[in-house]
Amino acid sequence: MGSAGTGKFGNYRVGIGNVSAGESDAVGQVGIETGEIDCPSFLENIRLEDVATTEFFIEKQLLPKAGDLVVMNNSIYRGRLVVSVDSEGEVLGNIPTKYNYLINCIKKGIQYKGVVVASGLTPVPFVVVTLNA
Repeated sequence: MGSAGTGKFGNYRVGIGNVSAGESDAVGQVGIETGEIDCPSFLENIRLEDVATTEFFIEKQLLPKAGDLVVMNNSIYRGRLVVSVDSEGEVLGNIPTKYNYLINCIKKGIQYKGVVVASGLTPVPFVVVTLNA
């Protein structure tokens, strides 16, 4: 079975049938009147995807340390939302697709910045970040 989605970033709605207007879930806040997601000001412990395949990791064979500054790119990179090293602009990894609704927040002019919370090499290279608007 597959999804009946539109394949677009817009019109993302949280938990239809599971979350009623005004309630929130683990991902976003549902607007009281519109059903659209409000832009969160805080995103905690996001485990980035595809860290081992980024140019940053391949070229340097290392990961950022806890406390290093990061920024979510304000544009789509190779079809995904990504987080980059703030000082160098090199991509660290992809934001999980459950956060695709954030493209609408970026279009509203919101910029997400934050810090690396954790990183490691086993079992596979990983980076966990917390972002603030």
